[in-house]
Amino acid sequence: MNKGYVIFVAVLSVLWAVMMIVDLAMTVILLKPTFHNMLQTPFPLFVIVPIPILIAYLSGTFTAIWLVLVVIAVIVFLMVGLYRSAKKFENSPLFRLTEFFALNYFLSVVYIGLIGLAGHPVITPITTSTPFYLNFLTITNAGLYEELISRVAYMGIPLYLYYTWSRHGKQSKSRPSDLPWYRVIWGGGYKFGMPEITVLIISSVIFGFAHVTSWDLSKVPQAMLGGVLLGILYLRFGLYADVLFHFSIDSPSLLMPLGYGDPLASSYTNAFISAMVLVSLVGGVVVLVAYVMQAVSAYRARGSVPNALPSYNPLPITPVRKAGACKNCGSSHLTLLYDDLYRCDDCGTIFRKDQ
Repeated sequence: MNKGYVIFVAVLSVLWAVMMIVDLAMTVILLKPTFHNMLQTPFPLFVIVPIPILIAYLSGTFTAIWLVLVVIAVIVFLMVGLYRSAKKFENSPLFRLTEFFALNYFLSVVYIGLIGLAGHPVITPITTSTPFYLNFLTITNAGLYEELISRVAYMGIPLYLYYTWSRHGKQSKSRPSDLPWYRVIWGGGYKFGMPEITVLIISSVIFGFAHVTSWDLSKVPQAMLGGVLLGILYLRFGLYADVLFHFSIDSPSLLMPLGYGDPLASSYTNAFISAMVLVSLVGGVVVLVAYVMQAVSAYRARGSVPNALPSYNPLPITPVRKAGACKNCGSSHLTLLYDDLYRCDDCGTIFRKDQ
């Protein structure tokens, strides 16, 4: 991968981490004054099929305790993500998180702008007429709860059941080599075979339409895009990665202006938001261009014809396969395209190292 691009993503990652630390600090500070209100706020327990279906209301005590657990979980997940990205940054959880955050932000801004011009603006449920503590609960809770009822429910559990109990699943080439019970919740380590792609598409569609009741129909395409990115992170790295991504999308709203009742909001927080918006937009353009170039390179390589064997050698040559070598010709001259996807520079074969 281009070193300049890796450095660019590294800079974005530092800014993303700073944003998360600031948002988490403000969340912890705001927990104390809102805790009393949470004790009086019932918690809506619901599932999505695909629109939200209310099961029951839990007591306000559960709401307050759950909110604290969510904040603790996000802090722990951030530490896990930073630790797992420290040894090798390229293709690490932090690397992909930052790429996806910038890409999602840019594409969302473009979509919202276009659909607004078409006369169907996206209407947010975060309003000035809603008490701040309810907005605070909605923003803070979504990152974990929505991932449990969407990614875990519609990706982790179906994949676990398919690979564990289905005869076809047990024989599938994409079946993970190690599939412990906790994979249902934690995720991570999956290959992108047909079963994974299927649940990724289904869960993203469900996730998109789940936003109709609280937002409106115009939110569905944008939420579907977010669902795809969240699903990829869940399959590739695990629950902690997509919870961090989801929280990082919603958490800048904690720096809401004074009109929403945030006691910490100020001209400084607004300036911080504006700076992050600008950086994310620029980063999203760069990431989008990089992804398009990678896709074009992969397409061209897939269509290339391998070098023909010399005409004077009538016997087929069996390539010697070794670790880190091309699966077709045995060459060690490889180019990394994406994650563990490589292209042989000699014969043009595209393959994954773990296959």
